[in-house]
Amino acid sequence: MSSSKTVRKLQVVSPVPADIDIANSVEPLHISEIAQELNLSPNHYDLYGKYKAKVLLSVLDGLEGSGDGYYVVVGGITPTPLGEGKSTTTVGLCQALGAAFSG
Repeated sequence: MSSSKTVRKLQVVSPVPADIDIANSVEPLHISEIAQELNLSPNHYDLYGKYKAKVLLSVLDGLEGSGDGYYVVVGGITPTPLGEGKSTTTVGLCQALGAAFSG
């Protein structure tokens, strides 16, 4: 796994829109494109449609000692009382992690 990566620009909007508006405004990338950007070979993940995949734990073996990756486990997401769903919460989590690690 090499360390070449493409950083996607964040578009800052003010005032901050609701999570559901953010989730509805995004066109999801095909998971195979994301896997390619991460230099994952097809034998490191199992596709579940165009937008979801299960990444195998064997990927961690390639990251060991490199200091060039993080493995984040989200054990469960429950919809909030305001009605944001699991997908919207996941998008928000991904955006926050992306912003935190992009500099």
